[in-house]
Amino acid sequence: METIIKPDIVIIKGNFYGLSSGILGGFGEVDFVFNHTIPKKVLDEFDKLDPKEYVKKVAQDNGIEGKYFGLITAVSMERLRVVKRNEVTAFITAGVKNHNQKINAGTINIILHLEANLQDSALINAIITATEAKSMALLELGYDFTGTSTDAVVVVRDRNCSKFYEYAGPESTLGKFIWEAVKEGVKRSLKD
Repeated sequence: METIIKPDIVIIKGNFYGLSSGILGGFGEVDFVFNHTIPKKVLDEFDKLDPKEYVKKVAQDNGIEGKYFGLITAVSMERLRVVKRNEVTAFITAGVKNHNQKINAGTINIILHLEANLQDSALINAIITATEAKSMALLELGYDFTGTSTDAVVVVRDRNCSKFYEYAGPESTLGKFIWEAVKEGVKRSLKD
């Protein structure tokens, strides 16, 4: 895995198989995963744009060739937190607005890179575990909601890794690492 962090994007490069809930997501083999901060001037006009075409343009502008999963956010890459727990590396950007009014506006994007081999059901399980950990982080920080309407999760595993995990729920070995990394990353991104 190779990680490139720029002021408006984090790019993770490798030989991956995974699942994305983001735009142009689903299951698939990918060479790149990215999370891009939409510039303020574009964000003001974003409702006039096609999000799928925007993600494609971001990939093209950043030299991302081949297959990819891409996420977009209004949250600054200054809030990017990278947390590693054994075979799990979490890349998280989190922003929520109007805490005093308890409105769940904002975006929390989570990218999980797993140095492990998992079957599809365990990849789905990993997304559930990450979502539960994100929700717990929000509740522990005093919010009365468990996510925002635009949150997205990508989980990728190395295609050439032989270490196999059958499960990724929060009580499994791998799931505990996911839980710890996501919960810490969300809290740090929102607090810092």
